Amino acid sequence: MARLKTGLTLGVAIAAAMMLLGGCDQEPIRGRGLGTAVMLLGYQGDYLEANGRLPVAQDQVQPMIDATNAIVTAARANAMLVFYTRDEASPFAFVSNWSRHYATPRLWAGSQLDERADVNAGPVFAKSSKDAFCNSKLEPWLDEQNIGELVIAGAYADRSVLTTARAALARKYKVTVISDALAGTSDASRDAAIKSLKDAGVDVESSQQFVAAIKPSTAIGLRGPLTGSWWLLKH
Repeated sequence: MARLKTGLTLGVAIAAAMMLLGGCDQEPIRGRGLGTAVMLLGYQGDYLEANGRLPVAQDQVQPMIDATNAIVTAARANAMLVFYTRDEASPFAFVSNWSRHYATPRLWAGSQLDERADVNAGPVFAKSSKDAFCNSKLEPWLDEQNIGELVIAGAYADRSVLTTARAALARKYKVTVISDALAGTSDASRDAAIKSLKDAGVDVESSQQFVAAIKPSTAIGLRGPLTGSWWLLKH
Protein backbone atom coordinates (compact mmCIF):
# COMPACT_ATOMS: atom_id res chain seq x y z
CA MET A 1 0.00 0.00 0.00
CA ALA A 2 2.84 2.37 0.91
CA ARG A 3 4.50 1.56 -2.41
CA LEU A 4 1.24 2.41 -4.22
CA LYS A 5 0.96 5.75 -2.42
CA THR A 6 4.59 6.51 -3.24
CA GLY A 7 3.98 5.70 -6.90
CA LEU A 8 0.88 7.88 -7.03
CA THR A 9 2.72 10.77 -5.37
CA LEU A 10 5.61 10.45 -7.82
CA GLY A 11 3.20 10.33 -10.76
CA VAL A 12 1.42 13.51 -9.61
CA ALA A 13 4.77 15.29 -9.16
CA ILE A 14 5.92 14.31 -12.64
CA ALA A 15 2.62 15.41 -14.17
CA ALA A 16 2.83 18.76 -12.40
CA ALA A 17 6.39 19.29 -13.62
CA MET A 18 5.38 18.47 -17.17
CA MET A 19 2.51 20.98 -16.97
CA LEU A 20 4.88 23.69 -15.78
CA LEU A 21 7.47 23.00 -18.46
CA GLY A 22 5.11 22.32 -21.31
CA GLY A 23 2.42 24.90 -20.58
CA CYS A 24 -0.24 22.18 -20.43
CA ASP A 25 -2.29 22.29 -23.62
CA GLN A 26 -1.66 25.96 -24.39
CA GLU A 27 0.00 26.74 -27.69
CA PRO A 28 3.19 28.80 -27.52
CA ILE A 29 2.86 32.45 -28.55
CA ARG A 30 4.10 32.82 -32.07
CA GLY A 31 6.22 35.74 -33.10
CA ARG A 32 4.88 38.05 -35.79
CA GLY A 33 6.66 39.53 -38.77
CA LEU A 34 8.29 42.89 -39.32
CA GLY A 35 5.99 44.20 -42.05
CA THR A 36 2.99 46.53 -41.85
CA ALA A 37 -0.29 46.23 -43.75
CA VAL A 38 -3.26 48.56 -44.12
CA MET A 39 -6.54 46.74 -43.39
CA LEU A 40 -9.73 48.39 -44.67
CA LEU A 41 -13.03 47.10 -43.26
CA GLY A 42 -16.50 47.38 -44.72
CA TYR A 43 -16.18 49.95 -47.49
CA GLN A 44 -19.49 48.82 -48.97
CA GLY A 45 -22.47 50.51 -50.52
CA ASP A 46 -24.98 49.42 -47.89
CA TYR A 47 -22.86 51.12 -45.23
CA LEU A 48 -21.54 54.22 -46.98
CA GLU A 49 -24.36 55.27 -49.32
CA ALA A 50 -27.23 57.40 -48.03
CA ASN A 51 -29.75 54.95 -49.48
CA GLY A 52 -27.88 51.90 -48.21
CA ARG A 53 -29.64 49.33 -46.05
CA LEU A 54 -27.48 49.98 -42.98
CA PRO A 55 -25.84 53.39 -43.46
CA VAL A 56 -23.36 55.06 -41.15
CA ALA A 57 -23.71 58.76 -40.33
CA GLN A 58 -23.51 60.45 -43.71
CA ASP A 59 -21.55 63.49 -42.50
CA GLN A 60 -18.72 61.08 -41.61
CA VAL A 61 -18.52 59.35 -44.98
CA GLN A 62 -16.65 61.84 -47.17
CA PRO A 63 -14.04 62.71 -44.51
CA MET A 64 -13.55 58.96 -43.98
CA ILE A 65 -13.10 58.38 -47.72
CA ASP A 66 -10.68 61.31 -48.06
CA ALA A 67 -8.57 60.06 -45.15
CA THR A 68 -8.64 56.52 -46.50
CA ASN A 69 -7.50 57.58 -49.95
CA ALA A 70 -4.64 59.54 -48.37
CA ILE A 71 -3.34 56.53 -46.42
CA VAL A 72 -3.75 54.19 -49.39
CA THR A 73 -1.84 56.61 -51.63
CA ALA A 74 0.96 56.79 -49.06
CA ALA A 75 0.99 53.01 -48.68
CA ARG A 76 1.22 52.52 -52.46
CA ALA A 77 4.12 54.97 -52.69
CA ASN A 78 6.03 53.06 -50.02
CA ALA A 79 5.27 49.50 -51.17
CA MET A 80 3.14 48.84 -48.10
CA LEU A 81 0.57 46.08 -48.36
CA VAL A 82 -3.11 47.09 -48.51
CA PHE A 83 -6.08 44.73 -48.32
CA TYR A 84 -9.83 44.87 -47.81
CA THR A 85 -12.53 42.93 -46.04
CA ARG A 86 -16.07 42.69 -47.32
CA ASP A 87 -19.11 41.54 -45.37
CA GLU A 88 -21.02 38.83 -47.17
CA ALA A 89 -24.20 37.56 -45.54
CA SER A 90 -25.94 34.46 -46.79
CA PRO A 91 -29.16 35.42 -48.61
CA PHE A 92 -30.82 32.59 -46.67
CA ALA A 93 -29.87 33.78 -43.16
CA PHE A 94 -33.33 35.23 -42.72
CA VAL A 95 -33.21 36.13 -39.02
CA SER A 96 -29.80 37.84 -39.04
CA ASN A 97 -30.55 39.54 -42.35
CA TRP A 98 -33.78 40.94 -40.92
CA SER A 99 -31.92 42.35 -37.90
CA ARG A 100 -29.44 44.04 -40.27
CA HIS A 101 -32.11 45.35 -42.66
CA TYR A 102 -30.87 42.89 -45.28
CA ALA A 103 -27.54 44.68 -45.62
CA THR A 104 -24.70 43.14 -47.70
CA PRO A 105 -26.13 39.77 -48.80
CA ARG A 106 -23.64 37.96 -51.01
CA LEU A 107 -23.63 39.24 -54.63
CA TRP A 108 -26.23 41.96 -53.96
CA ALA A 109 -25.32 45.45 -55.15
CA GLY A 110 -25.06 46.83 -51.61
CA SER A 111 -22.33 44.34 -50.73
CA GLN A 112 -19.96 45.73 -53.36
CA LEU A 113 -17.08 48.04 -52.44
CA ASP A 114 -17.80 51.75 -52.77
CA GLU A 115 -15.51 53.08 -55.50
CA ARG A 116 -15.40 56.59 -54.05
CA ALA A 117 -12.66 55.06 -51.92
CA ASP A 118 -9.54 53.55 -53.45
CA VAL A 119 -10.66 49.92 -53.38
CA ASN A 120 -8.22 48.46 -55.89
CA ALA A 121 -4.94 48.46 -54.00
CA GLY A 122 -4.96 44.81 -52.93
CA PRO A 123 -6.91 41.62 -52.31
CA VAL A 124 -10.36 41.33 -50.73
CA PHE A 125 -11.24 38.90 -47.92
CA ALA A 126 -14.87 37.94 -47.44
CA LYS A 127 -16.21 37.71 -43.91
CA SER A 128 -19.49 36.69 -42.32
CA SER A 129 -19.14 38.22 -38.84
CA LYS A 130 -17.76 41.34 -37.17
CA ASP A 131 -14.35 39.71 -36.69
CA ALA A 132 -12.35 39.70 -39.93
CA PHE A 133 -10.32 36.75 -38.64
CA CYS A 134 -13.41 34.56 -39.05
CA ASN A 135 -12.02 34.12 -42.56
CA SER A 136 -9.61 31.25 -41.95
CA LYS A 137 -7.40 32.32 -44.88
CA LEU A 138 -6.59 35.75 -43.47
CA GLU A 139 -4.11 34.93 -40.71
CA PRO A 140 -2.01 32.44 -42.76
CA TRP A 141 -1.91 34.96 -45.60
CA LEU A 142 -0.65 37.69 -43.25
CA ASP A 143 2.02 35.29 -42.02
CA GLU A 144 3.09 34.65 -45.62
CA GLN A 145 3.48 38.41 -46.04
CA ASN A 146 5.57 38.67 -42.84
CA ILE A 147 3.07 41.11 -41.31
CA GLY A 148 3.35 42.06 -37.64
CA GLU A 149 1.46 45.37 -37.59
CA LEU A 150 -2.03 46.17 -38.85
CA VAL A 151 -3.19 49.71 -39.61
CA ILE A 152 -6.99 49.58 -39.55
CA ALA A 153 -9.70 51.87 -40.91
CA GLY A 154 -13.29 51.36 -41.91
CA ALA A 155 -17.02 51.50 -41.35
CA TYR A 156 -18.71 50.73 -38.06
CA ALA A 157 -15.96 51.65 -35.65
CA ASP A 158 -17.95 50.20 -32.74
CA ARG A 159 -18.56 46.86 -34.47
CA SER A 160 -16.20 45.42 -37.09
CA VAL A 161 -13.30 47.76 -36.39
CA LEU A 162 -13.37 47.30 -32.61
CA THR A 163 -13.96 43.54 -32.78
CA THR A 164 -11.27 42.94 -35.40
CA ALA A 165 -8.74 45.16 -33.61
CA ARG A 166 -9.25 43.21 -30.39
CA ALA A 167 -8.91 39.91 -32.26
CA ALA A 168 -5.67 41.15 -33.84
CA LEU A 169 -4.26 42.16 -30.45
CA ALA A 170 -5.12 38.72 -29.09
CA ARG A 171 -3.07 37.28 -31.96
CA LYS A 172 -0.09 39.45 -30.95
CA TYR A 173 -0.25 41.93 -33.83
CA LYS A 174 0.60 45.55 -33.18
CA VAL A 175 -2.53 47.51 -34.07
CA THR A 176 -2.98 51.13 -35.11
CA VAL A 177 -6.33 52.67 -36.03
CA ILE A 178 -6.71 55.78 -38.20
CA SER A 179 -9.16 57.98 -36.33
CA ASP A 180 -10.39 60.13 -39.23
CA ALA A 181 -10.80 57.08 -41.49
CA LEU A 182 -13.51 55.61 -39.26
CA ALA A 183 -17.27 55.92 -39.43
CA GLY A 184 -20.13 54.96 -37.15
CA THR A 185 -23.83 55.53 -36.69
CA SER A 186 -23.11 58.79 -34.85
CA ASP A 187 -20.26 60.91 -33.57
CA ALA A 188 -20.93 59.55 -30.09
CA SER A 189 -20.68 55.90 -31.17
CA ARG A 190 -17.48 56.54 -33.13
CA ASP A 191 -15.88 58.46 -30.24
CA ALA A 192 -16.87 55.74 -27.76
CA ALA A 193 -15.32 53.12 -30.06
CA ILE A 194 -12.08 55.10 -30.28
CA LYS A 195 -11.94 55.26 -26.47
CA SER A 196 -12.55 51.49 -26.28
CA LEU A 197 -9.79 50.91 -28.82
CA LYS A 198 -7.34 52.98 -26.79
CA ASP A 199 -8.35 51.18 -23.59
CA ALA A 200 -7.69 47.85 -25.34
CA GLY A 201 -4.13 48.88 -26.21
CA VAL A 202 -4.61 50.06 -29.79
CA ASP A 203 -2.58 53.03 -31.04
CA VAL A 204 -4.75 55.77 -32.55
CA GLU A 205 -3.38 58.15 -35.19
CA SER A 206 -4.81 60.59 -37.70
CA SER A 207 -4.27 60.04 -41.40
CA GLN A 208 -1.85 62.99 -41.42
CA GLN A 209 0.23 61.39 -38.68
CA PHE A 210 0.28 58.08 -40.53
CA VAL A 211 1.33 59.67 -43.83
CA ALA A 212 4.04 61.75 -42.14
CA ALA A 213 5.51 58.75 -40.31
CA ILE A 214 5.23 56.08 -43.00
CA LYS A 215 8.48 54.47 -44.10
CA PRO A 216 9.18 51.77 -46.66
CA SER A 217 8.94 48.30 -45.11
CA THR A 218 12.21 46.40 -44.80
CA ALA A 219 10.31 43.12 -44.61
CA ILE A 220 10.24 40.93 -47.68
CA GLY A 221 6.84 39.40 -48.34
CA LEU A 222 5.30 37.61 -51.26
CA ARG A 223 2.89 39.75 -53.24
CA GLY A 224 0.95 39.13 -56.43
CA PRO A 225 -1.13 36.32 -57.94
CA LEU A 226 0.52 33.55 -55.94
CA THR A 227 -0.78 35.06 -52.67
CA GLY A 228 -4.27 35.65 -53.97
CA SER A 229 -3.95 39.35 -54.78
CA TRP A 230 -6.74 40.72 -56.92
CA TRP A 231 -8.92 37.76 -56.05
CA LEU A 232 -11.68 37.50 -53.50
CA LEU A 233 -10.43 35.22 -50.75
CA LYS A 234 -13.35 33.37 -49.18
CA HIS A 235 -13.60 31.05 -46.18
